[in-house]
Amino acid sequence: MAMLSNLTRHARACRGHPRLSFLAKNKDVDGRDRPGHDVESHSQYDIHVVHPYLVTALVMAATWDAWRWYVQRVWESPEEAASLALTVAFLGVLGVRRRNKEAMRLPLLPVALLLAAFAASYGMLPPITRAAIAIAGTLFCAHLAAFKERPPVAFWGLVALALPVIPSLQFVLGYPMRVVGAALSVGLLQAHGLAVERQGTFLVWRDELLQFDAPCSGVNMLWAGLLLTLMGCVLFRFNVIKVMIAVALSLVLAVACNVLRATSLFYVEAGLLPHAPAWWHEGIGIAAFTVSAIVTLWLLTLLRGREAVPCAS
Repeated sequence: MAMLSNLTRHARACRGHPRLSFLAKNKDVDGRDRPGHDVESHSQYDIHVVHPYLVTALVMAATWDAWRWYVQRVWESPEEAASLALTVAFLGVLGVRRRNKEAMRLPLLPVALLLAAFAASYGMLPPITRAAIAIAGTLFCAHLAAFKERPPVAFWGLVALALPVIPSLQFVLGYPMRVVGAALSVGLLQAHGLAVERQGTFLVWRDELLQFDAPCSGVNMLWAGLLLTLMGCVLFRFNVIKVMIAVALSLVLAVACNVLRATSLFYVEAGLLPHAPAWWHEGIGIAAFTVSAIVTLWLLTLLRGREAVPCAS
């Protein structure tokens, strides 16, 4: 009689208990799995949840043409693929450390919008733009699969740097950064008591011209500094204001460290340091980047520990 009473009670539609089928009525309603509640929750995860890794693979397959162009682009210069490889490795390691086994519903609207933009751009926009959309959609789904949450704002900066943008940066920023670097280097050398003048991107010293060439522009150091800065912003999940401050500090730091590098190399190239070994040229560059990286990490920790000061009421 007690079993019949329970079956009759749960067969009626009531608040929190939907009407059950014949098979659901025959379950043990006094057990741990109560019908009416768990049937709804199980069906929710069985029907409405698509595994994010599967969606990531499907997005990558849907944008295969852009990935094919990307592979062809970086095949001749593999160093351009370093940013994407470092971004994927960084997100993978961070995802393992913050692993969350809870199920989640993947927001398909942003993915659908990215795929729609990719389809609309086909044949109208340059290949690098379509590759940007493909990488953004793939990494967005991969981030959701790894972290079970929406990516922070700095994540989209990493997506932009994951593209082969170094040649474009050299073309756009190379000459202006060479002029600025040469002017600041001349001022620093004159402060040391050296009669150095600037002519365009050349340094004039004792009727000799020392060229401030493209590798000395600091674009590579700027790219590496921005990559490190944005990784730190993703790690600490900075908001928009802190990301803007971090990027601005990274730009200033890249220019400053490049000026110190160029100034130090002047002593070597001008013969002011006789018998200087050949490896000093690369060593000075590595030392300048190491200083830039250390200061960048220190500034990121300062931004992380900075708290908003409440206004006095």
